[in-house]
Amino acid sequence: MSYMVEIQNLTHIYNGKIKAIDDLTFGVNHGEVVGLLGPNGAGKSTIVKLITGILKATSGSVKVNDMEVSENLSGIRKMMGFMPQETALYQDLTAVETLEYHGDLYGIPKNQISTRIKEMLELAGLEHRKDDLVKTYSGGMKRRLALVRSIMHDSQLLILDEMSLGVDVQSRNLIWEQVRKLKSEGRTVIFCTNYMDEASALADRLIVIDQGRIIAEGSPDELIRNHLGEFIIEVTLGNVTESMDKSWFENRLALKIKAVQPHDDETVSVWIQTSDGTKDLPVVITSLVDAGLVVKQTSMRSPSLGDVFLTLTGSKLRD
Repeated sequence: MSYMVEIQNLTHIYNGKIKAIDDLTFGVNHGEVVGLLGPNGAGKSTIVKLITGILKATSGSVKVNDMEVSENLSGIRKMMGFMPQETALYQDLTAVETLEYHGDLYGIPKNQISTRIKEMLELAGLEHRKDDLVKTYSGGMKRRLALVRSIMHDSQLLILDEMSLGVDVQSRNLIWEQVRKLKSEGRTVIFCTNYMDEASALADRLIVIDQGRIIAEGSPDELIRNHLGEFIIEVTLGNVTESMDKSWFENRLALKIKAVQPHDDETVSVWIQTSDGTKDLPVVITSLVDAGLVVKQTSMRSPSLGDVFLTLTGSKLRD
């Protein structure tokens, strides 16, 4: 099978000792929108830099459209658009000058550049600010300009790193609309995000990364169904002891425990997977009270992608 992006046994080590990517293998189909999810430091941005050729892998292979990135970087970049997390715009250029420079850099014919710039400014909603310096733009305007710059040269592969980071709701909606439009045109999109609603709304498939490895993948619905089921019962308990871990609760309740999250030495929240919460919730409460625990709070709800993310990667803060 031919992929737009194919990664095989990819490893990257920073400074000879920090393993950011650890023997990673996955493929992205032509016309697919794939989201990379993971905690801070999981390796998402490193993957992006390896695909775009900013970094060279310690070992393994990165191919774009069957071409090895390390051997065909110039040709690959002509078919690729990249929107970095920092946007990387020249602050003392106008929007028009930014797009003129990009068009010239990517070899867009001179007689087409002005028409293309007009189209991009309309897409970004920046026609009225086209002659203002980028440094006078809001964060949302800069993101929109960075996005249209990345697609100006008719790129077939888009790499978007935190596409809606720090933008207003209107800019975010516009960026999402453009990603959906790109998919409808058959473009391939890979994006990194920490926003669960963005991942759910845009991705055909999500790849969850932690410590440089894939820990789960599938569509948003598949991840929820496979890892949390139809309902979550969440019970906050007091009077717990150190011995009451995930296995203890599973043995006591005879149900699938997805997570046990401590709040302090004597209080935890327990996430319980169930297909029939109405039937199981009273049984859960009775069993826990019989065990001498104090039931402080209970809730039952359909799980979200955010629940899956916390279940897979944990709730502790990362650097």
